[in-house]
Amino acid sequence: MELLWYIISTVIFSSLKFIKENIIMNVSVKALEYFDSGYNCAESVLLAISNGLNIPKGRCLPSIATGFGGGIARNGSLCGALTGGIMAIGLALGRDDNQGSRDPCYPAVDRLFNGFVEKFGSSQCRDLIGVDLKTPEGQKAHANRDLKETCRSCVKWSARASMDLITEFSQGASANA
Repeated sequence: MELLWYIISTVIFSSLKFIKENIIMNVSVKALEYFDSGYNCAESVLLAISNGLNIPKGRCLPSIATGFGGGIARNGSLCGALTGGIMAIGLALGRDDNQGSRDPCYPAVDRLFNGFVEKFGSSQCRDLIGVDLKTPEGQKAHANRDLKETCRSCVKWSARASMDLITEFSQGASANA
């Protein structure tokens, strides 16, 4: 009988792990679909994750992320894909009032930020793409497919890593509750 329970629990655990991985993979694919359809980097990541979390698109989504594209309104500052991930983590793990804990949101965002910098070498849009998006020349260069691939990589990674962190920290929060 113990063997039977072991087999059943192993199958269930494996199935749940597969479902989790599939959801996370689908989020990164969906983020690229949004990006390729014309949403900016921040909007794409936030929309894909909110979709993965079954949060309906509404007045705030994706409009709250629009100004973060191009490193905050094309200023080349903090990468929009990264800020989209940060907003999605806040949406999933953030507090609802001033008495709530900032954890698990802060540690999840910290890991996302540091993982992004480790993966891409910088969190700054202008360092990542090497052009000034405030100029017509920079915008034209960004439209070039090779340069856009850098953004696609950031979007894909941020969506996947954010969703993975949301899943991990949500489980930790429910285990600690």
